[in-house]
Amino acid sequence: MKKIIKVASCVILAAALGLMAICVYAATYSSEDDPLISLSYVNEVLLPQIKEMINDAVSGKDIGDAEITNPAETTEEPAKTTEEPAKTTEKPVETTAEPEDIFPDGTVNTGARYEVVNLKAGQTIYASVYSCEVIVRSGSTKVVSPYTVKWEEQGVSDTTDGVEIYNDGAVPTNHTIIIPRDDGRGITALDGGAWIMVRGDYIIKDAVNTAAETTAAETEAK
Repeated sequence: MKKIIKVASCVILAAALGLMAICVYAATYSSEDDPLISLSYVNEVLLPQIKEMINDAVSGKDIGDAEITNPAETTEEPAKTTEEPAKTTEKPVETTAEPEDIFPDGTVNTGARYEVVNLKAGQTIYASVYSCEVIVRSGSTKVVSPYTVKWEEQGVSDTTDGVEIYNDGAVPTNHTIIIPRDDGRGITALDGGAWIMVRGDYIIKDAVNTAAETTAAETEAK
């Protein structure tokens, strides 16, 4: 009978100790760090400790200083990546260079000034690449132009009178004439030649060279 009472007392004592252990844990546990207790912690950590305390109590050991293990607290903060992605400051290479103009042999460039030229009989002055400005000072001259089809005629600009002078048209003296581009339009000196003033890019060809070039072109075509 005494043995039964002793065992019952031990069980009651163990239950009380278990309750005390839970109270101790509750007192030491901070809800600020982790307000919830996982089921795995209760099964794997807390219950084994309570069972061990009950066994110690049954066997007569002192469990007054027993402690309940708190869940491991993770204080380490995740590493922060402070490195910023590399910025590409290099700008793409810009190609600003313009293609160089190729001037035919014999081209003369007067820049912004006028140049006085003696145009011999049969010689023709043309614009070279860009337009040029011509003023006939003396002598007889005429316009040459490959654009002779009716309604499609093109000549040179007489800016003094504001008119167009077409192929074979006479060029007045002391009028400012513009040869617009290097496309076969020009001014030819007649008998006795002519004195002209020129500004811009120009090239002079005589009748012999022109005829020779025409003959060569016809020969190649055949």
